Amino acid sequence: MNAMTQEYSYVLTARHAIVAEAVRNMVVDHNGHKIEVLDVLVFPKVGQEEPLDCAILKITHQAGLSQKTWNASHLPQEANLTLVGLPETERTSATPIKQWIGHSASVANELIILALRGIPPKDVIQGMSGGGVYHVSNGYPYLVGVEFEMEATRLDQQFGRVKCYSLIKYKELAALHSSAPIIPPYMACFSEVREMIFSFNVIDPVNVHHLKAALNGFAESLIANGMPPPFEIMKQYDAQLLMGGRSPGELEGRELWVAYLEFIVISALIDGAGIADIDYITGIEKKRRLLYTSDNSNWIGRLDEVLRIARKLLDKNGTLIIASPDAAAKPFPPGFLLKNVINNIATVPSQGPFSISEVESSIYTSYKLTHLEGLRTRCVIDNEYEYRGLAPGRDQLQMFRDKLNEIIT
Repeated sequence: MNAMTQEYSYVLTARHAIVAEAVRNMVVDHNGHKIEVLDVLVFPKVGQEEPLDCAILKITHQAGLSQKTWNASHLPQEANLTLVGLPETERTSATPIKQWIGHSASVANELIILALRGIPPKDVIQGMSGGGVYHVSNGYPYLVGVEFEMEATRLDQQFGRVKCYSLIKYKELAALHSSAPIIPPYMACFSEVREMIFSFNVIDPVNVHHLKAALNGFAESLIANGMPPPFEIMKQYDAQLLMGGRSPGELEGRELWVAYLEFIVISALIDGAGIADIDYITGIEKKRRLLYTSDNSNWIGRLDEVLRIARKLLDKNGTLIIASPDAAAKPFPPGFLLKNVINNIATVPSQGPFSISEVESSIYTSYKLTHLEGLRTRCVIDNEYEYRGLAPGRDQLQMFRDKLNEIIT
């Protein structure tokens, strides 16, 4: 697992699967290479109660980890879950890693009861303690928790149901030891994703090379002048950053924070701001917001949802910028479609001298809706040769700003 540091990473497991002395625990990566264990984190014993069967092995930093997680409390009812581990009976086989598919039977107090398909007895899954439990959504596995024992206490009843601690318990454990939060290291500072912003898919990259360098430089200046890290912004806005119905794990996805940094750079350019600290960000939250989704379907097909979110988040004349993987996204919806959707939303019986629908329509009509990829296309990609003819730096940034203003302001 990622930790919000570049000094070490984590292995999450069950306490009974490890020993207290760090050097006596062996960790290997997927290529069979040994990884040094630096420390062992466990819950202390309190009174007569045994500590929770959770443990974290602190290991040397592993670059490139991309583990995505899912909050157990946000799992749908009877969610699909998969237990992955190394049963003792299979450890000498050619394929020692096994998967057992099942569903969540209950989730309470960060304890997940997983009912496994086929109702395997204890001797079949013995040794899988400390294995990851995943929820698969849209083809991607999200880590939900860690398995530690069969549910029943009597051996003759230990069939097919296992107990798992959610990731919240592991986050509590890391905090208890004053260790780095279980979160990707790029959440600590936007500089970790700065080189990924404004990826212009142009015909000849030379045409926009200096523009991209200027935008990166501006981003670095904003970061150095007090822009809060992704971790703080996530705490501030949480699910308000996401389109409805998406995975909470998206909040820790690198794609969201690349898009958010672009959004802040665009906002600061439009506003002529040289500082994007927390006061600036909260100051624009009612007039301009970013909304992210990993769904690559056409965002205009979700116009009703987008407008309703805009109504919750924005004041009149506000701008909502959508970010998603749709590379062919249009910069804004067609006028006739926008009008039809607004008419459907704002259909409310008239009351008093003014129709509620008219008042609501005026608010919805005032919103400016656009897509981040569409902005890149309309403002840069469609005009790449114009940028080539301008002096690098200030002139190119001014042209980019002018193009943005044509759409957003």
